[in-house]
Amino acid sequence: MDMKWVQKHRRTIVEVISLLFIILFAYAGLTKFLEGHRFYDNIRNSPILGGETMAFLASWMVPLAELAVALLLVRTRTRLMGLYGAMGLMLLFTGYTMAIVFFAPYKPCSCGGVISLLSWEQHLVLNVALLLLALPAILFSPKHKNMTLERT
Repeated sequence: MDMKWVQKHRRTIVEVISLLFIILFAYAGLTKFLEGHRFYDNIRNSPILGGETMAFLASWMVPLAELAVALLLVRTRTRLMGLYGAMGLMLLFTGYTMAIVFFAPYKPCSCGGVISLLSWEQHLVLNVALLLLALPAILFSPKHKNMTLERT
């Protein structure tokens, strides 16, 4: 890719990637709340995270985090924080998916909505791709001059 093209379209790249994450996390968070019992049961029966306490915590914390990240990504002022949040969530989801694919004694059905159409291996590829997409969005985001000035 030509660096001049990248420099010219940095803002558009960040906005498109942010929009993708907004749609992804808003959809995923709302789906988890609307199908809350399903998400709770899947976490409770997970070979990696299973248990009542983890299921209770995750059934609230994961969708709230997804919706919070989606909201942070909407505003230009909070977008970089949202992109770091998106990368953090994707890192956690990728780690969980890797644990299921490579270490779990069985593979549960733990995703709702459209993602449930993917195998765990396909889900892992998607998660890695989304995780990698967060990097250029963070790198191409406008620098926070206020944060830099506060450190000096």
